[in-house]
Amino acid sequence: MERDAQGEERTGDGDTHNEFSGVGGPVVLGRDFLGPVTINPPAGPPSRAAGEADLARAADDLASAVTRQWREEAALRRLNDPYPLPVRWRPAAPELMEPWRSLVRLATTGIGWASASPSGWASGPEALSGGGGELLGVLARVPTGRLVVLGEPGSGKTVLLVRLVLDLLVRRRPGDPVPVLVPLASWDPDREELDLWLEQRLGIDYPWLGDPGRTGAGRGRELLDAGWIMLVLDGLDEIPDGVRRRAIARINDTLSLHPGLGMVLSSRSAPFAATVRPRSGPEARVIGAAGVEVEPLDLDTVASYLRDSAGGPANGGRWQKVFAALAAGHDPHPLGQLLTTPLMAYLARVAYNPSPDAVEGTGYGSGPDGRPSDPAQDSAYVPAQDPERGPAPDEHHAPVGHPVELLDRSQFPTPAAIRAHLLDSFIPASYARHRSPPPARTARPSRSKPSWTREEAAHFLTCLARDLEHRQQGTTDLRWWDLPDAAPRILAGAAAGLVAVPAGVVMPFGAWLGVGMIVGVAVALTGRRWSPPNRSFNRGLAGGLIGSLLGSAFGLGMRAVLGIESPAGYLVSGLALGLVPGFLGGFRAGLAGGVAASFVGAFVGEPEMGDSAPLVNSVGFAVAAACVVTLGHSRLPARGLRWSPLGILTGLGGGLALGIAVTLQAGLLNGLLSGVVGAVGGSFGAGLEAKPAEATAAADPRTVLAQDRATFWTTAMAGGLAIGIAASFVIGSLLGPWRGALAGVADGLATGLAWGFLQARYGSFTLARGWLALRGQVPWRLMPFLADAHRRGVLRQVGATYQLRHAELQRRLAGRT
Repeated sequence: MERDAQGEERTGDGDTHNEFSGVGGPVVLGRDFLGPVTINPPAGPPSRAAGEADLARAADDLASAVTRQWREEAALRRLNDPYPLPVRWRPAAPELMEPWRSLVRLATTGIGWASASPSGWASGPEALSGGGGELLGVLARVPTGRLVVLGEPGSGKTVLLVRLVLDLLVRRRPGDPVPVLVPLASWDPDREELDLWLEQRLGIDYPWLGDPGRTGAGRGRELLDAGWIMLVLDGLDEIPDGVRRRAIARINDTLSLHPGLGMVLSSRSAPFAATVRPRSGPEARVIGAAGVEVEPLDLDTVASYLRDSAGGPANGGRWQKVFAALAAGHDPHPLGQLLTTPLMAYLARVAYNPSPDAVEGTGYGSGPDGRPSDPAQDSAYVPAQDPERGPAPDEHHAPVGHPVELLDRSQFPTPAAIRAHLLDSFIPASYARHRSPPPARTARPSRSKPSWTREEAAHFLTCLARDLEHRQQGTTDLRWWDLPDAAPRILAGAAAGLVAVPAGVVMPFGAWLGVGMIVGVAVALTGRRWSPPNRSFNRGLAGGLIGSLLGSAFGLGMRAVLGIESPAGYLVSGLALGLVPGFLGGFRAGLAGGVAASFVGAFVGEPEMGDSAPLVNSVGFAVAAACVVTLGHSRLPARGLRWSPLGILTGLGGGLALGIAVTLQAGLLNGLLSGVVGAVGGSFGAGLEAKPAEATAAADPRTVLAQDRATFWTTAMAGGLAIGIAASFVIGSLLGPWRGALAGVADGLATGLAWGFLQARYGSFTLARGWLALRGQVPWRLMPFLADAHRRGVLRQVGATYQLRHAELQRRLAGRT
């Protein structure tokens, strides 16, 4: 009899009993790959305590959301039309993975691992070969439930992971871990732990996982810590070379913190091998992971797929001629070498299997006699300019004629030439329809029918691909909230500065108000190096408030020592400057900037307007607003609002200080009214802050944008009304209601706009979109364009993020001239 890795007897492959025990997610979820599956009860007490019922419900909700998400995405990617390409895999090279005996020992003796019977495990990595829908069963045969999937570009790794996730979810029982597919392209291992990045990413992609749980951490983090999530990490190779080793170390840290955590990781073969077995330096391994490598397709499989997806026997017969010629050839043809990856097979299908709703007259299909149409007679046809690159890509032409033209060695002498041709043909073919497919059930309906020509779509997508490849260093994540970084950085700051100019003009204080603001900003920027800003501005604002009190007291004290008269307006001018530096750094930077600004305002401030005051103050206000918005703007989208206790206290403190200052200058009644209004308005304005993006309410990018837009306008109106009303009371008590109203409107507009920029991404996104649209780099209706491209299959969607259909397509577009 044969024995498994632990010496247990088994009667052979045909008589193996698939019996599992324990609570390991992938093992429990194993499919019946060799007969009926028996789930043995766990040996110890169940790990899901009654107190974790809320986590169980969150996990079940997450499972439903993930299922719906990937079913809809699979439909848009046409993965089941007519059927998934049956890829196969073999065990990965043993030198790239941990020894099998290490996996067995970790699963059986690892600290914190649940005990499980090895009867369903494979006897070694050689038993992991398979194909089609068998990856779930292969995963169940790995003792640790951890697997690395390797393959060449376009070999179908991502599709394999999508299929695995859906297969796991179909077989999931309540309480089992939820497989969550997460692309790694936007992760920076040098800056973020994997756990923290996953917590943020889960909150972006799913609505409720960013909300605090019973431990105070986000629900996504709680689910991960409690073992309710199985990680499916896609695209290790999309992380830059210089930090890929660091990424594996971070992944290993997470696996060590979560014993028994199931995980699947995908990567291109060559980058993975270069990372774990570098020419110089120490080697690396993914803890407890086995590995498989996707094999090239055979031509018979590709031929059947292209014929079956042609839409009918007449169209399918066109491929029959192609593969008959390939079979009859005596030497390997470039086309036969190329059509061994699912990506190229799919591109060939899109290019040469006409869509039923394709626009007539685009050159698709054969001529009237059934033969390939004559390229010389087709105005869209442009001959190849470079035999290695294929047809000139700038023309964005649609594919022409019969697929047998791919056999023409004069036009396509190498696999690279055919690859370039198919990549160049993909976008024109995808836009050769009268309209895009209908949106998914969860998509937001379009207000009007989008209309972009093939040439326009190719141009805009090329610009976006170049931005991803060059400015964003090759990331594949196309996120709308990253678009402002493609425009001049000062754009939002310049807009806020221009709006702040009228506020400086109407302020009834001396020119030193503007000078003091510039001094405070300069000091805060210097202190920013040692006291960087926090995620919330309220610590910096608290420092600025305290600094304004200290600076004003110090300035007035210096005047008293020198025997200089100090009208109450000097205190008002000092306090007016303190909060602005608080937006530029943490508590210490805000404190230093507030002290400096308020000292200048209180020591040399003038209560009445001078000839130069409007100009100097407007410059000071504009510089301050531009610096605050440019350096302090939000980096992530916001999903709504929440109350900040520290912000409320800051608003109350500011109202109290304002009331005292106005009382000293304009009497008790005016001071009391100003203090109350300032306290209420300040608490409302500073107490409301945007929730960060990890708690977005939906995974759809357009919905995330809508929520961020609502946050932008809400915070802008809250901050603007608070400061505007307070300013109108203060200035009105000094110079009359008309001057107070002017100051209130000017200050409210400037403050509200700046506050909106600081709390949400929508303002910066809108300005950047307009700037880039004027330059012809993106369409004016960018989000409808991206949604339409997604429905056409040109983009794929992973949560709140778009990606081009494949990294090869992105690189090809980015390399165009």
